[in-house]
Amino acid sequence: MGKSRGYFWAGLGLLGAFAYYLQKQYSQRNRMRIPSMEGIENPEIVRAYNRIASLPQMALVRRLTLRRALNYCNEGHALDMGCGPGQLVVELALASERLFVTGIDLSEEVLLAARARAAVAGVARRVDFRTSDATDIPLPDESLDLVVSSLSLHHWAKPVQVLNEITRVLRPGGSYVIFDLRRDMPLVAWAVIWIATKFGAPQPIRRINEPMASRDAAYTPGEAARLLLQSRLTGWEISTGLGWLIIQGSLDSR
Repeated sequence: MGKSRGYFWAGLGLLGAFAYYLQKQYSQRNRMRIPSMEGIENPEIVRAYNRIASLPQMALVRRLTLRRALNYCNEGHALDMGCGPGQLVVELALASERLFVTGIDLSEEVLLAARARAAVAGVARRVDFRTSDATDIPLPDESLDLVVSSLSLHHWAKPVQVLNEITRVLRPGGSYVIFDLRRDMPLVAWAVIWIATKFGAPQPIRRINEPMASRDAAYTPGEAARLLLQSRLTGWEISTGLGWLIIQGSLDSR
């Protein structure tokens, strides 16, 4: 009994020391935004991202995005910007048979995985995947009813231009949901990302300091608002969660 009690207090002491260490690291965290690229030119990193996309926490991100998106729109033509291996595209198509969903991404390798996923899910006829940069969406003006994006905003090199592209391709009254990390996240969320970067993420991802690099590249709600004010996107609002922000709204009628 005495030995068990000793282990308990030793474990509690170690936990306390680790919590103190995390608090110290958090107090010294970077507060300035550092732009980041995904490393999609490296096939090893792309494959690692594909594995991460299947984790439960990523499913939660998609669920939050999906629920809000369907509250706005469940029919017509939707676009997922930075769709990766296609989970959100497939989930949108499965959620509503009245939606046709296009996914765009810079990596042809992840789009191969996305097409395979759509075929397995039985929605290949109601989805489309294209290799494209978000600053030049390969769709006509006023052709979309819904635009979604998850964990992509912080990678956009020209965010105002992308927001203007969203405005261009949406029909009047069309809706959008943009989910991303927030750089000013509290200690609990920051600690999860720090631990994942140091110990949890696949080795190719840790080599490029992810997911902490994405946190460092993310915007605060105030910074996101300033980007939106510089753009032509209308009808927007920003909401926040523990470690994320969501830009959502419907385009004003033109």
